Amino acid sequence: MKPSSSTKKPASGLRNKVLILMIGLSAIIPFGLAWTYAQHPEWIEKTSNYGMLIAPGLVLERDELFAVPLNDPQGFEQIRGRWILLQVARETCAEACSESLHKTHQGWLMLNKEMPRVKRLLLVQSPKTMEASPAIQQDDALQVALLKPSILDALTRAIGRPPEDGMLVLMDPQANLVLWYEGGFDPYKMVRDLKHLLKASQIG
Repeated sequence: MKPSSSTKKPASGLRNKVLILMIGLSAIIPFGLAWTYAQHPEWIEKTSNYGMLIAPGLVLERDELFAVPLNDPQGFEQIRGRWILLQVARETCAEACSESLHKTHQGWLMLNKEMPRVKRLLLVQSPKTMEASPAIQQDDALQVALLKPSILDALTRAIGRPPEDGMLVLMDPQANLVLWYEGGFDPYKMVRDLKHLLKASQIG
């Protein structure tokens, strides 16, 4: 027995209503998401960066930062106006410090043609730290300087606690602290952050 025309019409009408509803939602949802992200931009910031955003921003005193270089004076002439991967060794450059130095060195090499825009800087509390660490002495792409109390205070305020061995801070060419990473960070994700910033920035 063939279904009557009165049975077909309700089913057909329901399909048309569902189709119209889906078309309407496809037009409304993107605007709804855009409005939501506009009201909560921090949701985007938290998901787009691997490193932790330093907000509000903090500017380091470059004269203090580079006041006492401990190696390669020519390298320190080139470090100004560059993006800097900054680390601190409070007493000794033990396992966590050495591991992070290795990661930043490998990450720096991954930048390929962008390598000249980025420098690496280790701040130590004593020249003895450098003398006692083969990892520092053998790293010819690393600048080392004495950690001034004012810089330590600024880094502590930016991170929310004193910097520990293995932590990493990213500084832009204007000496603004941008992102920081816990010890044990993933170098590939750190490089992804850095490449994104280098692509978006015309400085450095």
